[in-house]
Amino acid sequence: MMGKHLLLLLGLALLSGFLQALTCIHCNRTSVDGICQTRKSSCQTYGSQQCYLRKVYEDGIFQYARQGCSDLCFPMIPMNERTRVEFICCDNEPFCNRL
Repeated sequence: MMGKHLLLLLGLALLSGFLQALTCIHCNRTSVDGICQTRKSSCQTYGSQQCYLRKVYEDGIFQYARQGCSDLCFPMIPMNERTRVEFICCDNEPFCNRL
């Protein structure tokens, strides 16, 4: 009987660690200097979400970034010949998506 309770407690502990929310920086437009040009806030991940940092480059030069919580993360997306978008996702610590 004691073994079943111990196994149940261990399972719940592992599950609660997996489901813990992570706090991420949320900003719709961050300048090259790392300053949020819109209202800076935070978001909480849930489920399979991670913090993300999306960097936009034009002609190979960093233009601006966006930060927040997301389910989707793609390493690099070419938008056209001049523009590309880089996604960096993390879930290792709170606010890991800072620029």
